[in-house]
Amino acid sequence: MSNLLNLNPPAYTHAKANIVALHCSLGCGRQWSRLIESCGGEYNVIAPDLAGYGESPPRRTPRPSLLSAEAEHLHRELDALDGPIHLVGHSFGGAVAFKLATGARYARRIRSLTLIEPVLPGALLEHEADSVLYDEFAGESARICTPLWGRDKLLSLRRFLAFWNGDACWDSLSEARRAALIERVNKLTADFSAIFGATGVNAAARKLAVPTLLFSGGQSPAPTRRIVTRLTSGIPNARHVHLTAAGHMLAITHAGEINPQILRHIAASQAASALIVPFVARRRTNASSGEAGHGPAAGIGF
Repeated sequence: MSNLLNLNPPAYTHAKANIVALHCSLGCGRQWSRLIESCGGEYNVIAPDLAGYGESPPRRTPRPSLLSAEAEHLHRELDALDGPIHLVGHSFGGAVAFKLATGARYARRIRSLTLIEPVLPGALLEHEADSVLYDEFAGESARICTPLWGRDKLLSLRRFLAFWNGDACWDSLSEARRAALIERVNKLTADFSAIFGATGVNAAARKLAVPTLLFSGGQSPAPTRRIVTRLTSGIPNARHVHLTAAGHMLAITHAGEINPQILRHIAASQAASALIVPFVARRRTNASSGEAGHGPAAGIGF
């Protein structure tokens, strides 16, 4: 019920709603083409390229980053939007979406959050039972990124693809696709350092006040499946959809199955946000004098 009662009027209530969809590492905004088609013009949909990907300049050398800096890269585009915002994020894009949703800058504008296997390893730090999975994820991240510091882009890329997509992934790629991925692979050091540097994930999740839909795949790495479970249990208004036959790239491989669910979630959240109304303190009558009062607690009592 806390989402339906707010002492401040919601921002941009009557403007057209926006969907902001954030892609995974080594991806680009074109990842969301099917989601954009599914919207049919009902929403203003933007799928920006995250820093270092798509049309943004590639990283010439590996370097670390912070999740706050990755989110800041999107501020100009988000600030230019006129309506309420529904965030959708997959993998690294899910981590960035979570950062945006739990920050103060867009708190009054974000109406819903959809996270598709967000890579937020900090969610595994609260329970001792998760320590093995955290170490597994950290170890794989080191295996992927270490070759980049020695300028072995090919080894780093092959390890990255094998971890997320299996050993057969590399053989399925064309030479042109391999070359395009190698050009962007230095950015992985920034992505992995950003997600492992993100602290207070569980505390932020417990304070998240927007309807949240989470997806996971049964064929995904165990650490990311557990991250989704932990976030679902921590976020007050969360729902979890698990696709047994899907892997980590389910935002693409199972788009036909999950996109309708994403849009239903957004529509329901948008409709619910219309019920948010500001409290206006009523004039109360002073029992002894019969005069109207304007005290700070006038008309508000629980």
